[in-house]
Amino acid sequence: MASLQALFCAAALLLLVPHACVASATLVQDQCERYAAGDGSSYDYCVWKLGRDGGSASADARGLAAIAARMARASAKATGDRLAGMRANETVPARRDCLAACAAEYAAAVRRLGRAARGAARGGGAGLQRAQTLLAEAAGTPARCDGAFAAAGQHSPLAGADRGLDDEIQLALSLLPSTPPAPPVRP
Repeated sequence: MASLQALFCAAALLLLVPHACVASATLVQDQCERYAAGDGSSYDYCVWKLGRDGGSASADARGLAAIAARMARASAKATGDRLAGMRANETVPARRDCLAACAAEYAAAVRRLGRAARGAARGGGAGLQRAQTLLAEAAGTPARCDGAFAAAGQHSPLAGADRGLDDEIQLALSLLPSTPPAPPVRP
């Protein structure tokens, strides 16, 4: 009798575990389809990005947005660190000033993206709205950095991968669940 119960439990476990994996994979696929809006390369990018984080398999919609924001934060931090290293070795004052401005932009983006990830993970109307605002503020960091160099007549050191930050931020924005409408203000 005990062996029959063990067999039954094992069979039930085998039936339930794949279902849980399929459900989470479906959420990633559904969210990525919404993000891509029919564009195959955007869908592939979304699945690839989220698939790089093991937590995406068990995350809900808020969790996926938080994962994407944390990935964007990591990218911004890596670029900011690289810019700071370049600044330390730069001998041309105009370029050093531009590198300082860019490093400051990326440091601000790192802070915003970290807070956005926490807000997305917490959820709730205020948390999601705050995450959306912070993500929007971080968007455009590469362009602002390029602009500092252009204004000084200098060539930007940003590479294509550095400019991918906006793609990561857009992914996080699109994965944020819709925020509930704000309650009416009473006089």
